[in-house]
Amino acid sequence: MHRILLLFTLLVSGCASSRIATELKALEFKWVPLEGGSFVMGDTFFEELEDAMPTHPVTLEPFYISKYETTLDQFDWFASKTNRVSVLSGQPDRGSRAAGGMTWDDAVAFCAFIGGRLPSEQEWEYAAAGGTTKQLYPGTDEEGEMDEYVRHRVNSLAESFPVATKKPNAFGLYDMGGNVAEWIAEYYESYPEPGENPVWIDLSTRELRLARGGGFSAERHVARTYWRAGTLKTITTPTIGVRCVKDR
Repeated sequence: MHRILLLFTLLVSGCASSRIATELKALEFKWVPLEGGSFVMGDTFFEELEDAMPTHPVTLEPFYISKYETTLDQFDWFASKTNRVSVLSGQPDRGSRAAGGMTWDDAVAFCAFIGGRLPSEQEWEYAAAGGTTKQLYPGTDEEGEMDEYVRHRVNSLAESFPVATKKPNAFGLYDMGGNVAEWIAEYYESYPEPGENPVWIDLSTRELRLARGGGFSAERHVARTYWRAGTLKTITTPTIGVRCVKDR
């Protein structure tokens, strides 16, 4: 009997996962496989941002990351499935606009619901910077070209844009440097010692979480791939959204 119940549970779980994947595909959600590898994390360009020093080597295993920031359509779908109130309820023209306004816990719940998780800070920086050969901005090292890749305060309105209205970075990922910032798994603290697949998370004791990437209200320099910012996990601001990862 126990074995039958276990098989039934696995069957139901598998059907639910398949249904979620099908519905996500209809909402244009796409995973991109990244191979992982070693890179130097932090401000390797100017060595002037104290918050991104010291630079240190990091090695990552392969993982998947969302090609786009989570859209309002996708978050509305998640909210309807989980009996939650969606974000930015007064926002017109929702559709493919990047979703902001969720707490860190809501972002965690969304990623878990689709079979993923929030990215570690190391995974996010690796993905944004284009891998082992880092770029200053997602997609380019050139100040004069960053507007082609990044939505920021100067070239945006006072709200998020539909995803993928700028060029992708070297991994084919859109909006890593702008549109909305993105919640990260870790709490906010100084860089620790280097290591392989490092994790230094004590989520029960800290209220500050990390958000990475610039956004429609951020200055240009915030889009740099090493830039870091801490914010309260309970805050709901339209400038912070979510992009999920999952293990390979």
